[in-house]
Amino acid sequence: MRTFPLHALLSLGALLALGVYAFRLGFLPGAWVGVGLGLYALLVLWGLRFGWRHVLLGLGLFAYWLPPLAFLAPLLFALLFGRGLREKEQAALYGWALVWPALALLLVWHVFPTFYAFYLSLFERVNFLRPAAFSGLENYRILLQDPLFWKALGNTFWYVIFTVPVGLFLATGVAILLNAQVAFLGFYRTLYFLPYITALTAAAAVWRWIYHPEFGFLNWLLRTPGLDWLNTPKGVFALLLEPLGVQPQGFWAGPSLAFVAIMVMSVWHFLGYQVVILLAGLQAIPKEYYEAAELDGASFWQKHRLITWPLLSPTTFFLFTLGLIGAFQVFTQVYVLTPTGGVLQDTLTLAFYLYNKGFRDSDFSYASAIAMVTFFLILVLTLVQRRVLERRVNYEI
Repeated sequence: MRTFPLHALLSLGALLALGVYAFRLGFLPGAWVGVGLGLYALLVLWGLRFGWRHVLLGLGLFAYWLPPLAFLAPLLFALLFGRGLREKEQAALYGWALVWPALALLLVWHVFPTFYAFYLSLFERVNFLRPAAFSGLENYRILLQDPLFWKALGNTFWYVIFTVPVGLFLATGVAILLNAQVAFLGFYRTLYFLPYITALTAAAAVWRWIYHPEFGFLNWLLRTPGLDWLNTPKGVFALLLEPLGVQPQGFWAGPSLAFVAIMVMSVWHFLGYQVVILLAGLQAIPKEYYEAAELDGASFWQKHRLITWPLLSPTTFFLFTLGLIGAFQVFTQVYVLTPTGGVLQDTLTLAFYLYNKGFRDSDFSYASAIAMVTFFLILVLTLVQRRVLERRVNYEI
């Protein structure tokens, strides 16, 4: 027997309420609200076929004046007449009612801004002070010819290549050591996790002192007074090969010393988070596997290469995916350590360039174009990563 889809009306009501708020803020044309109200009215009229009590759902049509009514009306109906619904219908309704608060936040803070950023990127120099002219894909054409964009993209790729694999490798090693039965284990685990719970801005400010050319701790430790870590634009490959008489240029000179200093700080900060996740993965591996390997005479490296690494692959794949996404969005530590983007823009990243264009130059349309290109780069690389690496992940223990 066909029944009225109350959960569908609840979902439509939630979207309608969000749409009315977006219309009031000027982010959505009024026509879309009219379409939403029309669909809502059709569903209510259809509900009348199942009984006159469904007329109560018509309260949601006043959402134009009071938006929460759009989803409160189905909930009120469920409270009054819910006992007459079948168990499956109740499960669907209350399931969606519990999901929608989180889903609404996701739509408001992530999905809608993405579409709005694409909308802004189609206009010429939006600064919210004057009307902007529609320019189509002109911002994207300029972006592809912008040398600073390519500089920022190259720096961001260096950051991803250095921090994601190195951070994962170090975290795996530390997690394996912390998974052993040693004294003061809780103290060591806390010690490694402390950097992650420290505010990134505060941590970067401390590292700025560590890298100070005259009073910094690192120069004192390495006995290299005067070395300006954060203002040395020369590439690390060029510095390393200089004694051999080799002088690579451009991209082949590698990331600047300043950018490598930022990468080291980033790996240090996020190490604790990765260690905690990897420890959880390590403790899910049955100890019987290691005991059987010891009976067969397996060495320490053989046990971890043939047991730990394959069975830890779901965790490492998860961290690799999150690390890749986070690395493409690096901003805070770069901004605090090198507020101007470094000498010759050697520490400029995509997120930093986006910030400069939007909030320094007040060109939100060009900044939105950078954001959209970054979004598609992350999306494509994540899909490729899933396609290539997920085949090697072992989900069975």
